[in-house]
Amino acid sequence: MKRNGEAGQTLVFVALGMVLLGAALGLALDLGYMRLSKRRIQTAVDSAAIAGAAEINYADVTAAAKADAASNGFTDGVNGVTVTVNSPPASGPNQGKQGYVEVLISRTEPTFFIRIVPSGATTSTVQARAVAYLGNAKGCVYTLEPSPGAITMGTAGRRGGNVDMTAQNCAIIDNGDLTLFGRADRLSASAIGVAGTVRSGRSNVTPAPQQGMISASDPLAFLPTQNPGSCDFTNRSINSGNQVLTQGVYCGGLMITGSASVTFTPGLYVITPQGGVNNGLVINSSGTVTGDGVTFYNAAGSASVSITSSGTVSLTAPTSGNYAGILLFQDPANQSSATVDGGINPKFEGALYFPNVNSTLTIDDIGSADAYTIVVAGSLDIRGNNNIFNSDYSSLSNGSPIKDAVLVE
Repeated sequence: MKRNGEAGQTLVFVALGMVLLGAALGLALDLGYMRLSKRRIQTAVDSAAIAGAAEINYADVTAAAKADAASNGFTDGVNGVTVTVNSPPASGPNQGKQGYVEVLISRTEPTFFIRIVPSGATTSTVQARAVAYLGNAKGCVYTLEPSPGAITMGTAGRRGGNVDMTAQNCAIIDNGDLTLFGRADRLSASAIGVAGTVRSGRSNVTPAPQQGMISASDPLAFLPTQNPGSCDFTNRSINSGNQVLTQGVYCGGLMITGSASVTFTPGLYVITPQGGVNNGLVINSSGTVTGDGVTFYNAAGSASVSITSSGTVSLTAPTSGNYAGILLFQDPANQSSATVDGGINPKFEGALYFPNVNSTLTIDDIGSADAYTIVVAGSLDIRGNNNIFNSDYSSLSNGSPIKDAVLVE
């Protein structure tokens, strides 16, 4: 027989059980919601860190990271969101490291079921963190012209021949078409991306290009341009003997022809037009032309770069400073086309930078003796059968001048 007191106790226990069950269910549902929110925030913070690191050489890192976070639904100061950007990071294993970006996103989230429990929290703060930095880019050849023919190999209408280019452990990014004219032409790289179409006939392209790629932007656009100012040298032309040249502003061009042999001391050589004389940089001698730690800057105007020496040309870029890794730099406003022809035992170690989309760079037998070679040009015309692009950047204090943002934490 059940007593009235026992019935009352049962009701109490049932009520307590229902409260505990509701609390457990509410806690599980709220924790599930918080985990979902955490995943969303982590995705956004990863993206924001990469966006911030990608802008280290260009603009305001904080603004870039916060803009990216906002694009993923987390706007600083809105709906309980806080976005914190630290460059360099303020915590973690990469604390204080230059070139690294730390992003933290937190948001105050409401609870739904746990709040019904006495003293249950009505809100909870969810936070995620990520760190990214600029690492060496995988690309070493970039063509920026979006119209057909951004990369061509060989000569139109030619049936034979043997034009060869190998990019060792680096990628080719082509904003236009890729055209190989000769049946024996060969092109290989670690990866090949083409925004346009591939016209190769029976030619050998390895690996198969990825077509339909989104056009790439200029990866060296952060480099400072030069306002040449007053002239240090005027109409400099050398056609014989042995000469040692020093850095400075060369107005009216710098020409090395005949049997001249020239040594360039380390530094920045700015070539700029003057008084209608617009010769640019010309190296076309049977002698020896050498220079370590040099950058040649071809200023705005219509002067061109022409290196077609029948002698020996050995030039290497600086290993540090603003132009670390940059050998030939044509001002973005200069539309002139350029030629770099190897000659005997050539060495052109550094980036060949001709970014104007109307500028075509022609290369012929370069790169095989270089630790690294980089090309960024409006379009690229490849000739010869000894174009070997290596990618050993160990001599550069900051690695390759072309960077990609990499997530590390």
